[in-house]
Amino acid sequence: MNIVPSDLTLRRAQLLGLQGQQWLEGLDDVVRTTLDKFDLIFIKTLHGGSESYLALSQRADGARCVVKVMMPNDHGMVAEPAALKAAKGRGYVELIDAIPEQSVLIIEELGAPIATSAFTIQQQLQHMTHALQLSWQAEIDPSALVHGAKKADWLYHHIQHTPTKVAGYVEKALIHTALDHIDLRRSQWREDAFVLVHGDAHEHNTLAEPQAKQQAEPSNYKLVDPDGLFFEAAYDLGILLRNWIEAYRIADPAKTLIQRATWLAEQTHVPRQAIISWGFVEIVSTGIHLLELGYADEGQEYLDLGQALLPAV
Repeated sequence: MNIVPSDLTLRRAQLLGLQGQQWLEGLDDVVRTTLDKFDLIFIKTLHGGSESYLALSQRADGARCVVKVMMPNDHGMVAEPAALKAAKGRGYVELIDAIPEQSVLIIEELGAPIATSAFTIQQQLQHMTHALQLSWQAEIDPSALVHGAKKADWLYHHIQHTPTKVAGYVEKALIHTALDHIDLRRSQWREDAFVLVHGDAHEHNTLAEPQAKQQAEPSNYKLVDPDGLFFEAAYDLGILLRNWIEAYRIADPAKTLIQRATWLAEQTHVPRQAIISWGFVEIVSTGIHLLELGYADEGQEYLDLGQALLPAV
């Protein structure tokens, strides 16, 4: 049984210091205990998770599932299972079982990421938006999720302080503008409109549904790895402005961002400016985080994009 996390998972674990080291050291025992508890047969390690370990497994009835061992994070480890329970397989991957005390989830097996499909970016965007809209309809217990204000606090602190700790230079204008947009959203969001928010929907964690289920459900793709936020829907849509960075290389960045935000606003009736604010924040935040992980070239590309967008935001 080959229990080796992906390179990105290892880097994230290293950022956690002793806590991450302990997680890695205990991973083998946790996986073996889980397989025994649920009478599962290990098939192989999956390398899709960035903050978890994933093992494709087979149940006694022959059906396949995925064992997910979550990595410790800043928001605790109860929000994701709470989000999956609330969504009930609509828009999000279906939760089969869990071992909360060991941060283990048993989830349905899904197919390939939409990023590997033949769909255009616009078609991918349509599928992902539909999955998000389904998930926003979930009946939720806000106390089981991460409050959006806490997420905003984390972003503010990350953007303000992390640049001083990483290699590379982050323009002060980027930092100040991103912080201003967080303050703007704080002044305008309405908690009575908060919904279940994924918090990191992208083309690599939007996976194809099993063929057997596609006839019963109009959405052909589901999201995995939800952060489990109680927040405004605009945050989920802002992240969709951060995705597909290659599209910004071949067209005017500001025009591309405005067009995508306009389409999202028309489809969801979420205010366009709120989407743009969170999109810009996420572009800057992602650039800084990639620098933090040691991906200098990738991080700089996001920061360069943020710089190009400054006149438009």
